Amino acid sequence: DARSDLFSFGAVLYEMATGDVPFHGESSAVICEAIMNRAPVPVVRLNHLVPVKLEDIINKALEKDSGLRYQHASEMRGDLQRLKRDTDTGRIALSADTSSAGISTVPASSSQHSAVTPPPPPVQKRSRGRLIEVVVTVAILVLAIVFWQFKERATPAAISAGQKTIAVLPFQNIGSNADLDFLRLALPDEVATALTYVRSLSIRPFATTSKYNGTNLDLQQIGHEMHVANIVTGHYLKEGDQLQITLEAIDVENNRTLWRDTMTIAAPDMIAMREQITSKVRQGLVPALGAGSDAAEGATRPKNEEAYDLYLRSISLPHDPQPNKDAIAMLERAVGLDPNYAPAWGYLGVRYHYDAAYSNGGLAMYSRSDSALERALTLDPNYIFAEAWLITNWVEQNRLVKAYQDAKDLVARHPDNPQAHFALAYVLRYGGDIEESAKQCDAALAIDSGDFMLRSCSFTTDQQGNYARSLDFLQLDAGSLWALANLTRHYIREGKMKEARETSQKRTDDIWARTMKGCFDDPSSPATFSSLNEYTAKELADPDPEVRYIVAADVAACGQPDLAMKLLKSSVAGHYCAYTGLQTEPLLAKLRGKPEFNQLISDAKQCRDDFLAQRSQPSR
Repeated sequence: DARSDLFSFGAVLYEMATGDVPFHGESSAVICEAIMNRAPVPVVRLNHLVPVKLEDIINKALEKDSGLRYQHASEMRGDLQRLKRDTDTGRIALSADTSSAGISTVPASSSQHSAVTPPPPPVQKRSRGRLIEVVVTVAILVLAIVFWQFKERATPAAISAGQKTIAVLPFQNIGSNADLDFLRLALPDEVATALTYVRSLSIRPFATTSKYNGTNLDLQQIGHEMHVANIVTGHYLKEGDQLQITLEAIDVENNRTLWRDTMTIAAPDMIAMREQITSKVRQGLVPALGAGSDAAEGATRPKNEEAYDLYLRSISLPHDPQPNKDAIAMLERAVGLDPNYAPAWGYLGVRYHYDAAYSNGGLAMYSRSDSALERALTLDPNYIFAEAWLITNWVEQNRLVKAYQDAKDLVARHPDNPQAHFALAYVLRYGGDIEESAKQCDAALAIDSGDFMLRSCSFTTDQQGNYARSLDFLQLDAGSLWALANLTRHYIREGKMKEARETSQKRTDDIWARTMKGCFDDPSSPATFSSLNEYTAKELADPDPEVRYIVAADVAACGQPDLAMKLLKSSVAGHYCAYTGLQTEPLLAKLRGKPEFNQLISDAKQCRDDFLAQRSQPSR
């Protein structure tokens, strides 16, 4: 009946007020399902200048239950006329008070929508005059809204003295094309990269924000958890051969949308997509964030379509051994096709590092990691991501003094960057300055409370004996194979053997899992001793001396002090100066008091003292 026309008119009002249609879909069937069952994005989220009363009118017009909708056009006209009168006379503010409008909440009037069958064709006999009168009234109102928007945009936002903190969350694929799911992480990674070059903004690493991957997220809560002023997010939809991408920025404190824009590109053209995103970020998003025009240009741009597509797809792959190897294959082809794109080299360097440290890549992969990261920095000297990773590589290769000096310089240049603080914390832990390492870990976590890279700080707090704090860092990578091993060690320290056994059994894929199973089941059996020897030999071949220190605790807990001492001596000789940890680690308790262990502590202290003395020397 005529109420279906009021629903349609509500959809027109929604688009006039927001610039977007209320219901999306790749086909008429999908759109129909959305009309019947899904609430549109709240109007004030898309345009915070819309008066709340106008949003209420639109919501009532779009009510799915026709009995709760406007029953006559005259009712809607009356509400609009009252709104216009109150606006003209100043009874309501020109811009909406959005403090009560939840970002992810559905309007109250639509919270109990019931699915209904599609309405019959509209009745031909209806009051055209009244409908036209309503349209004229709303046209005046929308003109007023446009004027308010123009006035607000004419006043430039003030730039704060310090950096503004921004988090870019995963995007949502609102279509049904699963082949484009990789863009959920790839698109925001590009946005974050573009924002990184704005000097007045501090961008949370996308590795941190990628865990917030879902629908109906409480953006204000996420913003408070991450200690950011603004959140950038978005969604995308493939329709035919077109890809539509929508970006929006949220003011966390005031719970309102600062900026929103949509772009449409040919779906296969990923390079054109990147150029449009970069343009939208610079021309729209950066000014909306009040960051001014201080954006620098990234040193390199992708040139090859296939290479850039592979790079984007690699970003979404996990870091566990097999998917990491898949990412390496993608990135190696990408840099082969486009050898001058710095981010592809940077990510390849990180993937090589993981293959060396947590799989079977060995020394060759460490060398490749160095080369790839150095190539990235040659192409883009301001690439902090690559610089921080290269510092950690040097640490593991016993280049502590250079790593320390570079890390100090990185922190001085980028004091609000968590990766810089983490790199310095990493160097300090290897050098034996545990208290200062802990301070840098805390500084990094205070800036970014979700970066999985900070998981490694648990080794610093373990040496302090602060195991509660260690759990905070372990939780940053909860569920990973790495975290399962270190959580097992945590439980063993606390004497929670049941929990330790259960946690270790979640890993079944490697020598560590087999060894731990033997240690729990029958530590004195020949099979367990054989596993322990194999495990020890494998870690002695690892160039990273910290790994040998960690594994020595496993071996000692399993009742093999001689193998443990062999690992510890190799670790300290490799310049892992664990002077504090050797005195505090509970799993090494049975070794203490023995002459060779006392000598080991003395060697570790000398290692630490040498580092403290050498690090203050000017770089050459």
